[in-house]
This record gives sequence, structure tokens and C-alpha cells, in this order.
Amino acid sequence: MFIFRENIEPKEHDEFVKNHPLCALLQSSSWASVKDNWDHVIVGVEEEGHLVGSSLVLIKRLPWSLTMMYIPRGPIMDYENKELVAFYLDSLKKWAKKYHCLFIKFDPGIRIREFLVKDKDKTPYQDNVQTIIRNIEYGGGRHLGFTIDMMDTIQPRFQMGVHKCDDFSKYVQKDVRKSKNAALRKHVEVKRYGIEMVDVFSDLMHQTEVRKGVALRNRDYFKKLMEVYQDHAYLFLCSVDPTIRGNEVKMRLQEIENELKQDDLSLNQIDRLEIERKNMTEEWKSLEEVLQKYDSTTYIAGALMIGFGNTVEMLYAGMNEDFKSFKPQFLSHFIRFQYVFEQGYEYACMGGVEGTLDDGLTGYKSKFNALVSEYIGEFDLPVNHLLYRLSRMAYTIRKKRKL
Repeated sequence: MFIFRENIEPKEHDEFVKNHPLCALLQSSSWASVKDNWDHVIVGVEEEGHLVGSSLVLIKRLPWSLTMMYIPRGPIMDYENKELVAFYLDSLKKWAKKYHCLFIKFDPGIRIREFLVKDKDKTPYQDNVQTIIRNIEYGGGRHLGFTIDMMDTIQPRFQMGVHKCDDFSKYVQKDVRKSKNAALRKHVEVKRYGIEMVDVFSDLMHQTEVRKGVALRNRDYFKKLMEVYQDHAYLFLCSVDPTIRGNEVKMRLQEIENELKQDDLSLNQIDRLEIERKNMTEEWKSLEEVLQKYDSTTYIAGALMIGFGNTVEMLYAGMNEDFKSFKPQFLSHFIRFQYVFEQGYEYACMGGVEGTLDDGLTGYKSKFNALVSEYIGEFDLPVNHLLYRLSRMAYTIRKKRKL
């Protein structure tokens, strides 16, 4: 017999989520502290004294004492259990009425296929996809479709990430290893830092905002993430003193000039030195621009990752574009992945991508042999059917006007 429970203890909820196949960071109880501009409640279903379904429900207050609710990457339950799904969704609707809720939006963390980009057209959906959708629809949910545009959903329907492996470097593309080695040759260092360096990271993110012309998060938000998740918040920063490499290049150019003056060089030796001189001269030109602005150790890139269960999510990453030729992001990926896998995580999510899989971000992530995870998408669970239809109409009109 199923029993609906309200106000489940965060610890009980987290233990259930962590040990469930659909474990998701956004369903951790701590996520409510990050989204503190929403109200929240944890509700679930138990059977024979044990949780069989649970969800962190975020509640947005609307005018006229109305609300809407959102369950990010949840609810957490067995979606192939038709009776459980129907009971949970029906109970959610009845419970939500006391909050004068219009509808509940949810996007379960159900992967319907996982593939390399090159195998997109050869990888079918899992056999149970239609069964799961029918079960949710039987419980009153409305599937909003297999959308492609990342802006069509609250959470990306397509994400990329890498699974734990023995030797990560074996699986990445050759140019990634080359870029990583270039960063090492230029003395880029990557280290994990604590909350005391959040200002540095925030500055790097602001530079990324300006460069890309987008609005990202601010210092207070990054600080909150680190305060909430504490030891499971992983802030990595890349630093470099460009003068070290500058001095090396200058010295090597002088050595090359001296070597070329020798009379006993073979043609092969001359060719090799000429090629090296050309490469060093090009590197020096790019270094000169950097050295005009930076003459000491500088933080040039950073990333913030949050771990929950057996997965770590890379939420934000930024870089100082002046140091693009130093390739810090490539070295950073290697070190961060190795670090979190050593901490026991089994999967590192690199974030969302467009469903067309033809954008630059997808191409970049593919270099690391990242797999695309396609999720089942968003559902709406109408609570007030009349006002739900009106709200959907208003949303559609607003969306068309933006286009």
C-alpha cells in the first residue's frame, strides 16, 4: 500500500536520492538553499515503511495567491511502475491544491539514450521510453515533446559528460593532449581552492560574460554554492606567470641564432632550426601582447563543480581570453576529472548543449570523448485545469512575440 508523505526529512530524502539510479544534484535537499528565492517542500511516497519515491518541490509565488511548482530532475522514482507513478502524481495534484497551484512542471533525469556525437543517427532510444511516457500521462502528466533548442526547457535536454576510466588521456583526441602539453610547457598550474578565492573566480566569470555577451551568475551566487555544498564544492583555478615562458622563448631564440651561425650544420639540422625559429617567433609575438599587460602570476581560468551521489556537475567555467594561447582549459579538464574520479565519483557532467549537436560547445566537449545524454524532457502536471490552459496560452503568445 502506498502512502503519500509531506515534509520528509532532508537527510532521509538525500539518502534515498543518492542510492537511486536517477540520482541528480538538483534533487539534493541542499539545492533548496541555493534556490532560496523559491519556497520548497520535500514530499514522497512510502511502501511498507520505506521510501519508493521522493522529490524536492520548489514553489514559486504568483499574483493573487497563486503558485506554480517545479521539480528539477525529478521526482525520483521507478517510472516503469505504473501504479506508483499514478499514485504519486495524483497525490501531488491533491497536495498542491492547498497552495492554489496552477501546475507542476517536472523534468525527470531519465536518459533515453547515450552516445558519441558521431553515433547520433545510429543510436536508438531505449525500449522503455514510450512506456514511461504513457505511465506519466496515465497519471495526468503532459509531455512537452522531444525539444531540440536548449532554451525550450528549464534544464538542458541534452548534456555531455565523461564516465570514470582507468586512463582518461587514452580516450581524448590528439589535439587535446597536444593542447594540454602546451599548457604544461608554458607553466600553467591548476589547483583546487576554497571559498576564499571566490572573488577571483567571479572576476573570470565576468570576463566570460562580457566576451560572450550573456548574463551569468555573480559572486554572491558562487559563494552560496560553496557555502551550501562545502566539501563537495570543487573550485579549480589556473594560474601562470607569463614572464617565465617569455624568458624561455627569448633565450631559445638567441640560442637558435647562435646555432645557425655554425658552419658544420647539415641541411636537416638547418631545416629543423629554421622551423623551430619560426614557431618560437610566432609564440613570442603572442607573448609580447600578454607581457605588456601582465608581468607576474595571474589567474587565467577557473571552473566550479558540485558533487552529489556518484556524479559531479561542472556548473560554471570562465577564462581570461588574453591567455587563450596558454590552453589552460585543456589542462584544467584533465586535472579536474582525475581529481573527482579519485574522490569516488563515477561520472562528470560537462553541462548542456544544443540538441542539434552542431554548435561550437558540442565540438569542444567532443574532443574529450564526452558522451551525449539525451533526457526524456519536460512534463506539466495541471492542477487547476482552467487556469492552466490560460497560462499556457499566455506563455505561447509571449514566446511568439519574442521570436
